[in-house]
Formats: sequence, C-alpha cells, structure tokens
Amino acid sequence: MTEEPSFVSFGKEADRIEVRLSYRIIELFSEGLYTSPNKAIEELVVNSFDAGAANVHVIVAANLHDSAATIAVIDDGEGMDAAGLKQHWLIGISNKRGLATPPRGRQQIGKFGIGKLATYVLADRLTHISKSGKNYFSTSMDYRAIDQRVGKEVEPKAPIKIALRELTVSQAKAAVEPWTQTAAFKASKMSLFGKASPASWTVSVLSSLKKKVHEIKTGQLEWVLRTALPLRPDFQVRLNGKLLTSSKVSRALIKTWVLGKDLVTLPGPAPKDVAVSEDVEVASTRPHHFGLDVPGLGRITGYAEAYRDLLTGGKSDELGRSHGFFVYVFGRLLNVADGHFGISPDELRHGTFGRFRLIVHMDGLDDQLRSNREAIGEGPSLEAAQNVLRAVFNAVRRTIEKHDRDEEPGAKLALKLAASPASLSRTPIVALARAVASGTSKSRYLLVPTHRSLDDRERFLSELMARAQDAEHFVTGVRIDFKGSTRDVMARFDTSSGFLLLNGWHPFVATFHDDFINKRLGLPLELLAMADVLAESHLHWIGVASAQIDSFLSARDELLRHLAGSSSRKSALLVANELREARNNSSKLEERLCDAFQSLGFDVTPMGKRTDPDGVARAYLSADSAGMPQGYSVSLEAKSKETPGPVSAKTVGISAIVRQRDKYSCDHAVVVGPAFPTTQGDKSALAQEIEAEKRKSAADGEPRTITLITIDSLAKLVRLRPVKQLGLGELRSLLLTCSVPEDSQTWINAIATRTVKKPPYRKIVEAIERLQKEDKQAPVKYSGLRVELKHLTPSVKYETDEELAVLCRGMAQMAPGAMHAGPDTIELDQSAANVLAEIEAATRDYPIDEQ
Repeated sequence: MTEEPSFVSFGKEADRIEVRLSYRIIELFSEGLYTSPNKAIEELVVNSFDAGAANVHVIVAANLHDSAATIAVIDDGEGMDAAGLKQHWLIGISNKRGLATPPRGRQQIGKFGIGKLATYVLADRLTHISKSGKNYFSTSMDYRAIDQRVGKEVEPKAPIKIALRELTVSQAKAAVEPWTQTAAFKASKMSLFGKASPASWTVSVLSSLKKKVHEIKTGQLEWVLRTALPLRPDFQVRLNGKLLTSSKVSRALIKTWVLGKDLVTLPGPAPKDVAVSEDVEVASTRPHHFGLDVPGLGRITGYAEAYRDLLTGGKSDELGRSHGFFVYVFGRLLNVADGHFGISPDELRHGTFGRFRLIVHMDGLDDQLRSNREAIGEGPSLEAAQNVLRAVFNAVRRTIEKHDRDEEPGAKLALKLAASPASLSRTPIVALARAVASGTSKSRYLLVPTHRSLDDRERFLSELMARAQDAEHFVTGVRIDFKGSTRDVMARFDTSSGFLLLNGWHPFVATFHDDFINKRLGLPLELLAMADVLAESHLHWIGVASAQIDSFLSARDELLRHLAGSSSRKSALLVANELREARNNSSKLEERLCDAFQSLGFDVTPMGKRTDPDGVARAYLSADSAGMPQGYSVSLEAKSKETPGPVSAKTVGISAIVRQRDKYSCDHAVVVGPAFPTTQGDKSALAQEIEAEKRKSAADGEPRTITLITIDSLAKLVRLRPVKQLGLGELRSLLLTCSVPEDSQTWINAIATRTVKKPPYRKIVEAIERLQKEDKQAPVKYSGLRVELKHLTPSVKYETDEELAVLCRGMAQMAPGAMHAGPDTIELDQSAANVLAEIEAATRDYPIDEQ
C-alpha cells in the first residue's frame, strides 16, 4: 500500500462511494482527450466556474520535482455535500445542464461528467475538501487502485470504493492549511474560515504527481487560463497569487468592432439575411447587449479587433496565440490551439490574419459539441460558423489594408523595435554607443557625436539610455540620406536624433528605393537596414574582436551589393548588347546606361525623380603621389528616341544637365543617345553651348564638363574595357577632353586600335586558386595576390594593388559567375581551368582589331 498524505486522513469515514472506473475508461477519457497538462488544470477551473465561483486560486508548487509537491485549485463556488460528492464521481453522467437554477445563473460548461478524469495525466491522487452549508466533507481518489489488468474492457469488474469523510472545523483547517497558508493565497485577502469566509467552497488537490507535470510552464498555463476560460467581472482567476487579466492585446490597436453595433452587415460568404439584435436585459455598455441573428446559428455576440503590428512571433508565441478566431460556447473557448477554426490558412493571408482577433460567442453550436468539448462535428452548423468567421475577417481586413496604404514610410520600425526585448535590440546599441563615445571602439553603423567634455558625454549617454527605456521612442523615424557615398554602408543609426539613415547611394537601397517609398512595401528594407545596425552592436556586445567585426561586416555589405543586382556578374558583351537593344525604350535605356557605367568600374546609384539625373557614377581612386585625391563623379542622363534620327538640342537640355550635375556635386556629366545634332563639329549650337558652360565653370573655380556620347560608342567602350585594361583613371581623360560625340568616338577608336600586352591570365588565376586553397576561411586580397605573383619564377610584377585590381575586374567580366572581383578582394567560384576556358572564349568574341 502507498502511504497516504496527511490531508487525506482528516475526519471520520461516514460512507463509501462506489466509483465504476476501469483502466480502459481512464485511457480513453484522460490520456486520449487531454494530452496537455494545462488542460487538466483547466478542467478543475471549469468545475469551479460551473459551481458559481467568483474567485479561483490555482496554486502550483514551486518545485514540482519534490515528492510532496501538489497542485491545488481553491474556489468559493457551491461546495459539495455527501450527495454532491457521490454525484461528482458518477462517470459519464452529469446533471449540470439539467439544473433548474444553476449556480449564479450561469449556463454550465460541463455536461459529460468526465472532466475530472483529465487529472489522471498529472497525478495518481485527486482529493476534494469541501464546505457545504455548515458541514465539511472530503474524498480522495487514488488512481493506482484501478485494476490495470482488465485489458480492453470498458466496464470495470468491480467498483472502486473511496472513503467519504466528515470533518470538524479544526480538522478542515488543518487539512487545507498547506495551501491557505501560502503567501500567494494570503495575498488575495480571501479566507475559508471565519465571519468573512464564503458560505461554501472547494479545495481540489492533485498529489503524487507524475512526470507529465514537468511539462507545465507557468507562462503557457497562464495563457490557457486567460484565453480558454470566461474572464468576466464575476469570475476572477489567480495563478500563484497573480490576478489573470484578459489576454487580448491592447497595444497598437487600430479599431474595435462590436458585432451588431459597429458591424451590422457581413460581406460574403455570410448568409444574406443576417439581422441585428439587442438584448435589453444586458446593459448597453456591454458587448453582449448587441448581437447578430444568423440563420443556422442563432444569436452571436462578440467583437473584432485590428492591430498595427503582427500579434505573432517573438516570445509571446511561447505563451500561446493572440490572434485569429476565438470561438466560445457558453463562455468556454472551443478552439484553444486552432486559430483558423478549421479554415484553410490559404484563405486567410497571414500578414493580415496575424493582426486580427475575433472573440465571438456562438452558443448555438452547443448541440454539435463532441465529447471533449473542444470541437464540433462536420455539418451545416460548422460550415455556417466558418462562413461567418470568414465574413468578419473580410470586413476587418479592409481597414487593416487601408491603414497600411496610409501609413508613412518608416513609421512601423519604431513599433517593431519596441516589441522586441531590450536585450536583443536597444541595449547592445547603447553599449556600443558608450564605447564609441569614450573612444574605446569605432562603429560603421552608429553615428555618435563627439563631446568637448566628460559631462557632455555623460549627458548624451543618459538621454540615450532614457530613450532606450521608452521603447517606442528609441527610433524616431527613417529617411533616405544622400550625404554619403556608394562605398558607405547601407544605413547608419543616428544615436542623437533616433533616425535610421538609409544611404541613398548604396546599390541595395537604390535598387529597392521604390519599395521604400511605397507605404505598403517599405518595411522590409527598413528592417534589413536596422538588422545591419544591430548586427554590429551585437558582435560588440558579445565581445567579438574589432578586426573580426570589420571583416564580417565588409563581407555582408559586399553581398548586399551583389544581391542588389550588380552588373559585375554580367559579361561586358552582354551589357553592351543590352545597351544597344534599349535605344528606343526610355526606361530601359536609363537602366542600361547605369549598367554600362557599372561595367566600366564605377559605383553607380540609379536615381528615381524627374528632376534628378538617371544615375550618379562615382570613381574611387587612391590619392596620387602628392597625396591629392583622384576620385571623381559623373551624372548620367539617357536620351532615347522612338524614331530614327538625332536627339534634338532642346531634348538634350544643357541647362537641365548642368542643374542635375551640380545638384549632386558631380565633376562631369555624360549624356547618351542614339545620335546628336553635332555633325558641324565645334560650329554646332549644341557644341558651342557645352563649351560655354565649360569655360564658365572653369572661371568660377570649379571646372566641370559635359560629354555627349552615342549608344553605339558607349557599347563599344564597354566591350573594350576588359581586353584593353581600361582603368577609371584613364577613362577620366575621355570626360575631360571630349564634348561632342564625334570626339568621343575618336577617343574610343584609338583605344580599340592600341596594342596591349596579353596579361598572364593563367598565372593570375592559378595564383588565386592556390591562395584560396591555403586559407579557405578568408578571401584573397589584391595585396596578397600581388605578393604571390611577385614571388613566381619568372616574377609577375604590378606596381600597385589598383593596377592589378583593374586587370582582375576585367577578367571577372569575361568570366561572370566563375570569377568575382570586388573592391578589395578577388575569388574564383569555379576551378582555375574553367575560369581560364571562359576568359579564352570571351576573347574570341572580340574582333581581332580589338584584342
């Protein structure tokens, strides 16, 4: 015999209750229907609700591994006397629904008399200690007394007899003391004895706990009790002393609709003859005062909510769902886990459905409930209910979509960040900002002001920390910034203003610029940019060395540039051909012009507005021997023409070209078109206008140029670049010396006919392959490649890294997809043999006079 706990033996045995319970019944109605440990506890709380309790206390032992640990549910509902306890242990029979006057007038949830069997999954013993009238009673069921040798038979061989005990007041006090003396119970100010005590009460205790209890997580249990039970003014539930409030999320609420008040008609597929109804016996301030009469379902009540942000994801998912359909029958939630209520997720788009809640009471479904009271059978009632749910969602969805269309770009980011734990977002940023401000670290992604004094610095950091605590105001906005360059990172977070500044020159931002300004699509770009900021902050936060952080961020930024659709993986011939084919299509010609200058080695940012150039190309060059900068920038403008013939001088619009060039402080402007009216050379009006502008800018101390070039000439230049080893420095002479297309063509033809010594392609490619094999963890840098080539026999020498980089970039264009040349590194994506084969095939595609 197992030793009984002391609270079981208080009082004297007054009777015996016969419980007709077989192991097969237990198996079917506990483990089969209630696999969740939380549901077992919920069933005890459901019994409290049905008993008319106003207050329920769930007390879970802090250490469930302790052999003496218990789980108790205490309520102030109608207690059970001897007859009540006998009725309670009738398996499969319940008189709850047949009561003439149910406790507190509540419609009863339980109707099958099997809910208590759910406790079997958690404990070997279920004890009830109850006050009814002035008397105290207790029973204790030890499930281990069930004969487990009866096989598959449902009917037990013989009933189990459990003692029905009567207790005195002092014995009752002693029996329930392990729970009434806990700090959690005392905090509620409720007492089971004395003048202020309730007229009746019940304490249900699970003891001799099973391994299943270790699956209980307080957060999940709390969610189940919040959402799966009716939370109303006359019914309060506490878990370990904590009062459970409604689980509905109030943050970022867009709107609430009460059925029958705010939502009086339903779109398809709801029935057409839905009618509004009001219950005059319910106060007009209560949602149940209003309702809708639906054919096949009867009266339904409730409310729908729409939110700015998703109610899914993050830590809240561990506590259960907060979105979707919550269907109640007589105050009991049917679909705890299935937020779609059996409707295919394909019909309910997650991006909108995840921001939607519908709490709806459909008591008309009661007759269709299955025995586990967690689902209804297939049939007309289920279909009608699902159609109503679909209709409400369709009605609310319009508001969510309109809200998204009207919301300004960047407005959502602060809310997203505020919903994230501080340890994953704001705290690492503050830590890195502090390190930068104190001079112990540097940052690519944070803008941290310099301070003249220690007091100023500490004042700034205090303000930053205060903003971090006020989560929704940590990020104050997002905007595209053009103060940087194409080589700068994608975004920076201004720690002073709270603005996330997207670098408008960065290829990734430029490529997805239209998506950013689109109010519906902008958020992904913002989140990706903020993820870069957070990546740096987190790496610093966890103690990664600065050199490793810099290496990682450089590789990530380079990847984003290629993901943006960089043309460096296109062959020069392909870029040239696409440029020619776009001559009669204005939008395509703008794109192909940017691709062409990207192919020539520039960093190019496409522009979007009519008042802007079609693109801005920047040449990044190292300083000369005297330390003077040699980099330069070019504004790009495409002029297409649907019919044959030159572009008119009016269409070119020199004054507009000058404004665009100067707006972005470009040194040069290039205008590309099929042909221009400059056949008279220097005597043409267009040529004279360009020359006059050139003289004026020189006189102003800022010499700038404009170059006209035909589509065919530019396409030829693009083709020549890899085989003639054209660098950005040499290309500048074209912009400095050529104004009209005839000059440009002459310059390009001279490049085509010059003799260039064939580079040692094989030695270079094989050297890259060797270096990659030696260190598989790091990319090959031009400096390392130059040293490797220098040590060959015979030696291959290059004076500067840039000279070698120009050659490698040309090779990469002849073998796109097989070889990649970035700003600082070079790599092979294929074997050396395959790369060389592609380069050889590419050179055969060039006319002999261009090789």
